[in-house]
Amino acid sequence: MALWDFLREPIVWVQVIEPLTLWVLFLVSIALIGVSILALKRKSSPKLKWVTAAFGLFFVKSLLMIIDQYASPGDFMNKSIQGFFDLLIMISFFIALFRK
Repeated sequence: MALWDFLREPIVWVQVIEPLTLWVLFLVSIALIGVSILALKRKSSPKLKWVTAAFGLFFVKSLLMIIDQYASPGDFMNKSIQGFFDLLIMISFFIALFRK
């Protein structure tokens, strides 16, 4: 018995609710990009631009994941592509956090 066998049942459950999860993620990303654009309109700062870029990438990623779920065989947004988006999002937050 492998150490991670206890995760098999929850993984099946998460796969069942994946379409719902994708839509919730998409709606959250719309809300985040909307709020960050409104904040950017009120006070334009370089840091806020990077945060908005990160949320924009988050929105694009979630949109592509929904398109991948319904319009393609589900192979486009694989772990590598999602990891690349996550890297770009983290870099944008890092720059926003440490930029003077």
